[in-house]
Amino acid sequence: MNFLERKYYQLMVKYLKNKPNADEAYIKANYYLKNNRRLNLENPVDLSEKIQWLKLYQYDESYKKYIDKYEVRKHIKETIGEEYLNELLGVYEDVEEIDFDALPDKFVLKGTHGSGYNIIVEDKSKLDWPKVKAQLKKFLAQNYYDKYKEIIYRGIKPRIIAEKFLDQLNDDAILDYKFLCFHGEPKFIHVKALEDGIRKEVDYDINWNKLEIPEERSNYLKRSLEKPDNFEDMIEIAKILSKDFIFVRVDLYSIEGKIYFGELTFLHKGGMKRVISEPHNKIMGDLIKLPNKK
Repeated sequence: MNFLERKYYQLMVKYLKNKPNADEAYIKANYYLKNNRRLNLENPVDLSEKIQWLKLYQYDESYKKYIDKYEVRKHIKETIGEEYLNELLGVYEDVEEIDFDALPDKFVLKGTHGSGYNIIVEDKSKLDWPKVKAQLKKFLAQNYYDKYKEIIYRGIKPRIIAEKFLDQLNDDAILDYKFLCFHGEPKFIHVKALEDGIRKEVDYDINWNKLEIPEERSNYLKRSLEKPDNFEDMIEIAKILSKDFIFVRVDLYSIEGKIYFGELTFLHKGGMKRVISEPHNKIMGDLIKLPNKK
């Protein structure tokens, strides 16, 4: 993509972003801008193409009970049990409701209505609370639907939850095991981990074989990760939580032998980023059997 073409699509995306009834055009333009390739919605093949199809034609606002970070706790309690939930310290509709003094020395604040609305507090005594309050208010004012036109986020009530800080011993950052599940079957695991002080990503298949990539990528994890001791239990949980869906990502943590639920994500990377192992875009895409349009 040359300079002029990139500028054209940047302007097109900006123009279409808040234009009514232009979701499909916006998604197509944004996809081309990010991937330098056309989005095929008429005959989708790759994983990201099929995720975009599901975003537009299948997954709607009825899914909000699975992705709202507060409401999903009820679903988890009913399906796999309350013991897999992280401890809830509070839920707030307004930032001014948060009793900062009552929170422990370590905790996590999350926006319930989108992705990336997180504030991790490892030492409350060092926290700039007025600054954090301003950031939380910014979170609450945002409609995550506007970012990638994911209809499933459109009707979620903005709230903030406080949860217990989960420590992972002998590591600089907690490992988040993201199980990519196709028609109720976990097939791949996407993991992020620190390497050289940088958060990098890596993909494994269900037999814990690392997916090799054809060329050097700065954001791909070079080192190998140990398979969790309770990996088979994690697979079973992922199966239970994904059994009713065409495609969903089940995020789990394993800390000192205990499994914690993270979240359900129906649109991996918003469908805007391709799998870093290029051949697997087609391999993963083939695992999704699309229904007729709603």
